[in-house]
Amino acid sequence: MSSCQGSLIHISRPQLGTLVNLTFIDDEERAPETARAVFDEIERIENLMSPVRTSSDVYRVNRMKESGPVAVSAETYDLIKKSIDVSVETGGCFDISFASIAQVWDYKSKHFIPPGGKTVASLLPLVNYRNIILYPEKRSIAFALPGVKIGLGGIAKGYAAQRGIAILRRRGIRSAIVAAAGDLQVMGTKYGKRWIVGLKNPRKNSIMLTIGLDDGDAVSTSGDYERFVVYRGRRYHHIIDPRTGFPADTFSSVSVISKNPVLSDAYSTAIFVMGFERAKEFLTRHAEIDVILIDQKLNAYISSRLKDRITFLDAAIVDWLKEPNPPN
Repeated sequence: MSSCQGSLIHISRPQLGTLVNLTFIDDEERAPETARAVFDEIERIENLMSPVRTSSDVYRVNRMKESGPVAVSAETYDLIKKSIDVSVETGGCFDISFASIAQVWDYKSKHFIPPGGKTVASLLPLVNYRNIILYPEKRSIAFALPGVKIGLGGIAKGYAAQRGIAILRRRGIRSAIVAAAGDLQVMGTKYGKRWIVGLKNPRKNSIMLTIGLDDGDAVSTSGDYERFVVYRGRRYHHIIDPRTGFPADTFSSVSVISKNPVLSDAYSTAIFVMGFERAKEFLTRHAEIDVILIDQKLNAYISSRLKDRITFLDAAIVDWLKEPNPPN
């Protein structure tokens, strides 16, 4: 498809442990160079924040000797600090130290067995954002206890989407979507109309609904259907409640829509963990975000401001959440 504005370009690449998808309007000849600039930027972020690349900040921090602290890049430091701020704000429902317990949840194993309560309890003291010590004057990180580890998977993809949009804008692109798994941000319009993205049905291989997005909108979705194992009839997924060490079980999918992809990413995880009543209270304090909450029975709870932007493709029982009062 093309117009005087340019062609609609789709290019994907495996990055960040998932598939990064770029959609943008550009001249076809220069599109590969434009995409390469975005992928190079995301590769740079992954080199800083990957938990498995041996040169990354996160890898080095997780393997620090007791002498610590470990100096990190400004970007990694700022994202860790932002993560701790969200942890404080959400009462620990978002916590990057969840990685301290991640090794006992081996979803990739062909012989998966969920860890026992005693095993989880023995590691749970390590899962606490208060164990992460910041040294701003040295831009360094240390841990209060041996064995603490961090993972930025719940916030770095939103940051990558934000940086991808910034690179595209710098190169003169005015219409785009940068998506890393369930985290994306849009810029401009699709030939004068809203960008339309779909939200998966958590229990079917289909789209439950679509939502129209305005310039600058960011959407992050946390769901129990991407990485999971069913063991003896029970679904065990990768979104761990930092307070219990076990998968959160209120929602099947949580989407957060805002203008900040970093916060949308972190908040979608936090709200997934909170449960419904605490989530509603949290939303009354955050007029800047909208949500699509899908519970285990596939009932949908959706911010009322989204009514004119959503089209349902699967039947769903919907409760429109009242719009919170804006901050003074």
